[in-house]
Amino acid sequence: MRFLDAFRRKIPRRGGFNNAVARECSQPWSGGDGIDMKHAVVINARNWRKGLPAEYAYLSSLHGLRSHDWFIESQEIRHANDRSYEIWIIKTSEGARLRYYFDVTSFHG
Repeated sequence: MRFLDAFRRKIPRRGGFNNAVARECSQPWSGGDGIDMKHAVVINARNWRKGLPAEYAYLSSLHGLRSHDWFIESQEIRHANDRSYEIWIIKTSEGARLRYYFDVTSFHG
């Protein structure tokens, strides 16, 4: 049986494909809305390769496309109370400057 035959016959593929997609598409963040350190968005990632895209995804879920609807003005790391925070300042296409706090302890610790 060739690879495409499974699609032509509508035979369900076996394996963990759907579970893998569900894991990758699940929101990798929790916590607050990011307005300050107390209400920081908690990024749940094992390393920066998963964590950084999660930060971008969170901002894009609120403001649209990066470099079109919003732009990064600055990023900085701050350590407080045994936690690591990334503070992003973005500027929206309407001209608003917004600050977001991300708790990145899971991968920046």
